[in-house]
Amino acid sequence: MHSIHNEHGSVIVFVTLMIVLLLIMVGIGLDTGQLTATRSQGQAAVDAAALAAASGLPMGSSQVDQRVAAFNASNDYVQNSSNPIGSPNVTYVQYVVNETTDTITNLPDITNANGVRVALESNSGTAITTPVFLTPLMNLFGQSVSSTVDVNVSAVAVLRALPSVPIAISKSLCSAPNPVDLVQSPANNLSCWTNYLGNPVDAGKVQALFVASETCSGLPNAYDLFKSNTPIHLKADVGTSVYGDARKLLGRCWIVPVVNTSTCSMDVIDSWAKICPTAVSDTGIKANLTCDQDQGLFRVRDNLCFSPRLVRDTKSGM
Repeated sequence: MHSIHNEHGSVIVFVTLMIVLLLIMVGIGLDTGQLTATRSQGQAAVDAAALAAASGLPMGSSQVDQRVAAFNASNDYVQNSSNPIGSPNVTYVQYVVNETTDTITNLPDITNANGVRVALESNSGTAITTPVFLTPLMNLFGQSVSSTVDVNVSAVAVLRALPSVPIAISKSLCSAPNPVDLVQSPANNLSCWTNYLGNPVDAGKVQALFVASETCSGLPNAYDLFKSNTPIHLKADVGTSVYGDARKLLGRCWIVPVVNTSTCSMDVIDSWAKICPTAVSDTGIKANLTCDQDQGLFRVRDNLCFSPRLVRDTKSGM
């Protein structure tokens, strides 16, 4: 008996296995690329929507909803038509800065909110769906898998008040009874004029900041001003004509820097305070003063001017 040594066609087995392996690798590459592209576009969408929604916080929940809807109507992203961003995707939050970490707390409504979270997620039925290229191959091997997967994206945007009015408060005023006297004169330096980072401080620059506060434009660089140990320039007196411009402060509350100095010379910002002017005359300003308002920097209803920014979404880890 002779043994059979015909091995023709045996290589087909290995080629078939290699083709299957290559198909799996190609499918994984395609799926990874598709998921990455979908997440990238979706994340940009919720980032922009969160910033738009947060900018409406000072004007109420209706403005928040309108700005989210306006964003959705004028922008395009993955499956925009089937994933509209609206009020159901918005959660009001309170953002608090701590020494070691920042915390974000969900709120039932806009009361006490200083930020919003915008999310497209599976638990709300609004996740972005994307096709899976490996599905036909898996079905070929008898595995029943979904032809799509959900991509979850979210973003949190908060508002920070800007100290737009050119007044700095001496820390010694924090222990005075309300209403306090904010007097800019060499004889009684309980408060100081400032144009914040520019030197020298003069009446023209101070008056320009009063004008800028009405439109929230032309204000000091927020990043530089809010850094710790930032020196700001102070002056005791820039002329009584400035008090006429200070009348613009009436009827609102403002965030102002607190300094340790009692001589109105250059000093670093120690903390922040809220002033609510009650009277303005040619000799000074009377105001209700609330010190230690570092968290108040994120409570926009205490201030006319603010800057929106994205923060880390601690719920999703983004």
